[in-house]
Amino acid sequence: MATNLLEQLSGMFTSDLVGQIGHFLGEGTPAVQKGVPAALSALVGGVASKGATTEGAAQILGQVRSGGFGENTLSGMAASLAGGEATKGLLEQGNSLVGSLLGNRAGGVAEWLSSVSGLGKGSAQSLLALLAPFVMGKIGKEAQEKDLGAVGLSGLLEGQGPFLQQAAPAGLAGLLGLSSLSGLGGGACPSALFSGPLSKIVWILAGIVVAFLLYTLPQRCSMKTPAIQPAPPQVQAPAVKVDPKLGAFGDVTLPDGVTLNIPEFGIERKLLAFIQDGARPVDKTTWFTFDRLQFETGSAVLKPSSQEQLGNIAAILKAFPQVAIKIGGYTDNVGDPQANLKLSRDRASNTMQELVKLGIDPSRLESEGYGEEHPVADNATEEGRQQNRRIDVRVTKK
Repeated sequence: MATNLLEQLSGMFTSDLVGQIGHFLGEGTPAVQKGVPAALSALVGGVASKGATTEGAAQILGQVRSGGFGENTLSGMAASLAGGEATKGLLEQGNSLVGSLLGNRAGGVAEWLSSVSGLGKGSAQSLLALLAPFVMGKIGKEAQEKDLGAVGLSGLLEGQGPFLQQAAPAGLAGLLGLSSLSGLGGGACPSALFSGPLSKIVWILAGIVVAFLLYTLPQRCSMKTPAIQPAPPQVQAPAVKVDPKLGAFGDVTLPDGVTLNIPEFGIERKLLAFIQDGARPVDKTTWFTFDRLQFETGSAVLKPSSQEQLGNIAAILKAFPQVAIKIGGYTDNVGDPQANLKLSRDRASNTMQELVKLGIDPSRLESEGYGEEHPVADNATEEGRQQNRRIDVRVTKK
């Protein structure tokens, strides 16, 4: 019977360990409970995708051996997650592993994990890093107990596809660059059929097939070829819009019957998930970032391209009339701090006024500018500064 790595790993994370992780991340238990199996799915999927070839499996074995991953890694889970320097060390080790296993897909996987679990993006990234050493520990234990080389490990990892397909939340396959999780690996090499105990039977059957083809082919060639009827025209399904960062767009019907076409990892789905999850209370730390809101450079004037997302947010607020929100504006740290503060205030205010124009009662809205405070990325890079120039939303009542 095939070994289900995902199921065995998930079973190791008791409620106590989940609580320890939540305490370290500063996240509630419900979000961590959702996040752990999803994160494990992503990590096992990443390992299986990389190790489905003998060459990839050999690299993973090398990482397992050089890192000392195995039974001791798993038996020390409680101590490693207890906080302090041990957990910080685990996090540092895991960050390196996540980069190796997921490569440039790590950011997208963290966004996906945040979306499906309710964890903040930073917490989702940290959760992946905390769990990665235990995934490698499980692989190390399997390799040691079963004396697996690269070929054996490749077979073990190929077999994870059906388990992942059944258990992983939607959207993971695309993030890992796969058409489906069940398609991990390419199956057994056909040449194996022509060696070993069954080889004589296979060769005999092959000879019979060849003889049959040689006998019937001349007769078939002399037969009149029937006219080929043209195939009926195919009806093409409408193309699905896919954003490289936000995933595939799909229809979501709101409680009032309005249907929105929104991306898998956009602010709309995150906001809806938060509003509809009764286990997630309103707080002052859970913010969601607009991902398709654009302003003129150095200005608080919204570009016309922003109207689609503003319209979606207005539709969500209309569908949930009890919900109130706060809009926060932020900038990078380039330029005069006071000018940045004013710009952030004006942008947040203009965003709020656009929602009012779309029919939202002003009493349900508030805005504030924070300037260069509360950065979410490193201002030393252009990419980081771009992430810090943003408009966020926080639910203040639901």
